[in-house]
Parts: sequence; structure tokens; C-alpha cells
Amino acid sequence: MCGILGTVNIKFDKSVLDIIEHRGPDDWGIEKVVMNDGECESDSECVVYFGHRRLSILDLSPAGHQPMYSNDKNFLIIFNGEIYNHLDLRKKLKEVHFKGHSDTETIVNYMAKYGVKSFEDFNGIFAFGLLDIKNKKIYIARDRFGVKPIYYWHQGNKFIFSSEIKPILRLTKKLEVDKEALVTFLTLRYNPSPKTLIKDIHKLRPGDLFEFNMRTGSFKKVFNINEHRIPEIKIIRTKSEDYWINLLSEALEEAVKRQMLSDVEVGVFLSGGLDSALITALASKYTNGKLKTFCIGFEGASKKEDETQDARRTAEVLGTEYYEIKISADKYFDFINQSIFILEEPNGTAPTLAQYEVSKLANKYVKVALAGQGADEIFMGYLRYKAEFLRKKILWFLKIMSFIKPYIMASKYIQFKRLFYLLCEPMLKRFIKVYSVFDDKELNNLLRFKKDIHVNDLNFFFSLVPKENISSVEVMSILDTYTWLSDELLIYGDKTTMATSLEMRVPYLDNEVVKVVEKIPAEYKIKRNQQKYILKKVAEKYLPREIIYRPKRGFVLPILKWLQEDLNEKLYITLVEENAMIHEFIDKNFLKDLILRYKKKEERDHRKLYIIWQFELFLRRFTEFIV
Repeated sequence: MCGILGTVNIKFDKSVLDIIEHRGPDDWGIEKVVMNDGECESDSECVVYFGHRRLSILDLSPAGHQPMYSNDKNFLIIFNGEIYNHLDLRKKLKEVHFKGHSDTETIVNYMAKYGVKSFEDFNGIFAFGLLDIKNKKIYIARDRFGVKPIYYWHQGNKFIFSSEIKPILRLTKKLEVDKEALVTFLTLRYNPSPKTLIKDIHKLRPGDLFEFNMRTGSFKKVFNINEHRIPEIKIIRTKSEDYWINLLSEALEEAVKRQMLSDVEVGVFLSGGLDSALITALASKYTNGKLKTFCIGFEGASKKEDETQDARRTAEVLGTEYYEIKISADKYFDFINQSIFILEEPNGTAPTLAQYEVSKLANKYVKVALAGQGADEIFMGYLRYKAEFLRKKILWFLKIMSFIKPYIMASKYIQFKRLFYLLCEPMLKRFIKVYSVFDDKELNNLLRFKKDIHVNDLNFFFSLVPKENISSVEVMSILDTYTWLSDELLIYGDKTTMATSLEMRVPYLDNEVVKVVEKIPAEYKIKRNQQKYILKKVAEKYLPREIIYRPKRGFVLPILKWLQEDLNEKLYITLVEENAMIHEFIDKNFLKDLILRYKKKEERDHRKLYIIWQFELFLRRFTEFIV
């Protein structure tokens, strides 16, 4: 993994590039390209700067240095990610004399030959900027699942793109909150692409390819992989369970084998659950010596909540070299301020500290770690899938639920409200409401400006979903995979791992694995009251039943208790009594009442106060940064 930064008609030097040094501490480069034929919009010349910070994973030699030109010198690339099938792509480039064996050298020459849209042939995780020198165009792209983010800013004949927001802020010196995006954040606890909380700074959707034309100053989307691929998903309901087990096990094994491709050592993030245990079992087959595995726990957690004991047992059974760390509440408090600078976009997922700390641990021993992210979305591992799956079987119950709706909405237990939304509301509304932190009424009381809910970004993906031969739970799984997973879980995964200069790979989101999984009917993903049923059947080939079917634990932080007790008074002072920056947007009286409800233990959804706190920290930290 690496960090990329590109601009048109905006100069930057190494000091700006070094803002993302953590993404690539091994090497750096800046290439300046001057276009001086007078064809550029409103300028006698266009000046392009491409900057790269390198984390050396494939081809550790100088032949892997970036920015990198194609053999014909017509294209220049800066690339972040890994292309697992790049050796197969090289076979189509017999005329190219390669200087090294990096995937970057493969893809820049591949796109030079087959066109930039050929990036849909890439099986990997990536974001890149590609300069077409002859045609005076820059292309930027994001992988189909959005594992790697890419942000951009455009104004007239000026253009910036980057792996992170911070370099863009440093160059533009402007931080203005996008109020529409703020409403979405307070509703969903994250911002789906293309929005960020900062006005004029956006991020590509998963699978996007955009073009900046230096002759005209125009910036537009030219292609999206998912717009072509998702509508063509065909769920096959005529194959047997054994057929899917064999096909899926073969796809997973090949994916892990592909993703072990590296010139440095690869480890695995090992929790107590099935997903990482299966990845560990498969990765062990392709590791010389003992595979290194890493886990994290929370000091003071009960046996029911602490997954390190299960991870330890898995490591023992599989014979891995196991490392673990336990963190304290004090460490979490210290991390809160740091985390907002790492994450850049406020995030309502409290356990981001866990990912950051386990990445720091892993970085002491390896530069690459495989993770189990994505399995819950594609194999329907969350309880909401089971509720949706059972929905049609309990239509009689839904009529009863409609009569008691006022009582459910008045409940302080968020779980009851989510269950109601899952069962009783129309599909898109269910999808939004099941994630909603503040409902419409609360938002109207909370915000100091007129509220207008915008769900266009979700509608975009909803419009892509196949309309025939697909159930509502299968729709939900697809939407989760291309929205919530991409722009909340994977973004914080990228930011927290790269903050420690560690590359994270996600084999469950390998292109070939997902192609198989998206054809498997929901009836094989949820069966006999078992979620992720088909994955468990595959795992029986590699793992003992004691690991596959043991009770699920989780990394549990007592956030609600802290907000009700330990932090309550401090947050009242910070968010109410002091001159908080959020007062421009959020009603102070609402904040007083909300914090008091936590103190009285009347409010049980920790996300409400947590995301407001995150928003305040975001405003403070990045206002300081641009000064």
C-alpha cells in the first residue's frame, strides 16, 4: 500500500507529500510534467504534479519506484494498492520489456495498451491516478468494493486528488461543513460516497473512473464497474448445497493463495470468530514456517466478551505464531483525539481503536496482514439479515406490529425500533432506518438549520440492484456490500492500518470469491437457523467444529457506561458549557437534554452522543490543521 497525491496547476513539495508519509515510509517521489502547447483552459500551460509515498511490498528494488512511466512514455501513474492477478495480465503484454516485477509496472503498461477502462480486469484493492500525456487527461479510479479510498477537489482548471483528505486541506486552506452531508452523517453515522463532511471535497464511489480534461477544465465520470456488473448478478437456485460448498472452497483457497503474493512476510488478524480462523487455516497452507497471527482484547472484559481466549485456542489448533495485546479504558480516551486525525471523516464505529492497536502490534513483525472483513456482508452474518429472511414467513405478525407501532417508537430500547423497521417498512426505508442514529423528529430538534434528508447516494446503488429473481434479503446484502461496508468499515480499516504503515488485504472480497458468493441463494447463507451457513460448511474442510460452531464473541467496549458515568460531566463541559464549535450547527438545549438522559440512564443508544462528540473533535482538529 502507498499514498498518492496529484494536482493540476497547484504546486506542492515534499513537505505536503509527507503528510501521508505513514502510508509509505520506504520511498517517495514527485514528478512534474509541464504541458506548454497553449491548449489548456485559461492558461498558457498546464503543470501536473504527481507525488507518491511508497510502502514496498512487491519489488523492493528501485524498479518499483513511483511515479512510474509506461514503456512508451505516454502515461504516468501513481498507484496505491495490490493487483493480485497482475502476473496473468503480464502474459498479455509480451511486447513489453519489464524492468522489474511490480504490479504497478504491469498495470500502467496494461492500460497503455488496452485503455484505461481495462482497469475492470484488475483483481485487487486499489486507487490510482493516471496521466495521459498525449491527450492531456488525468484519470482517477477506485476498486470495485472501495477497499482503498481516493478523494478529490476540483475548481476550474485546478484539480487535486489524494489517498487522504489532509493534503487537500493543506493545499486549499479551506474547511467548510457540507450541511447536507452533516444530515446524512447524523442519520447514518457515516457519509456514503461521493460526499464527505467537507464541502467541495468528495470521494469516488466504489468502482468509479473519473476523467479530468486539462484542455477544457471539465471533470466527469466516464465509467463505473458496478453499474455494469451489479445489474447482471444472477442468483442460481438450481444447484445443490454440495455444488456450492465445493465451488466456494476452491474460490476461497485460490483467493488466499493469490493474496499471499508478497516480497515481505504476511500475517493474519485473528479474532475469536470463524471468518479470520478460516483465512488463517488457508493462509497457513501457503506460508513457509509458522504463520504469524495477531489479536486484541480489552482489559476488564468478561470471559463472555473477551475473544482473545478463543483466538489463542485457534492459534494453538492451527499451529500459528500468536501475538496479542490488551488495551485499557485510559488508552481509549487518549486515542479519541488522535483517531479523528487518522480517520479524517468522523466515524460512529467505536472499536476503531481495536483495529489501530492490533495494526501497531502486527507492524512489529510483518508488513502485510490478511483480515476477515466483508464476510458478514456477503454471507449474511448480521442479525438484520435473519430478520429480513424470516420477514415473509411472519406476515401475519406484521399486521399486529402495525397496531403497536406508537409503543415501539416510544421505547428507549433501540433494538425494538430496529426490529420494527426491518419487519414493517418498505425496502429502502428499512435499509436507511435500520442504521439511523437520530430519527427525523430528533434531527429537526437537534439541528439549527433546516433539515433536508438526502438519500440520493443510497438511491444510486439501490437503482443498480437486479429487479428479477432476487429476494429482499439478497438486495440488503448487495446494498451493504457497496455502501456501508465500503464507506464505513473499509475506510476506517484503511485509515487505521495505514496509519501504522501496515497493508491490510481482504480475501473475502477477492473478485473471484464474490462472483461465486453473489450467485448463491440466501437459502444457503441462512439455513437451519444458522447464519453464514454455507461458509461454515466450507470451514468444516479446514477447521474443527469446536472453532466453527462456538458462540460468537465480540470486541466490546463499554462506551455506553462511559457516556453515562465516566465521561458524562466532561462531555457536558466540552459540548455545552464551553464555546463548542458544534453550536453553529447543533442546538445547545438539545445537547443539554441529551447528556442528561445519558446521566439518568434513560438513553441507551451510545451512538447519539458519540457521533456528536466525534463531530466536535473533527471541527477542532481540522480547523487547527489548516491554520
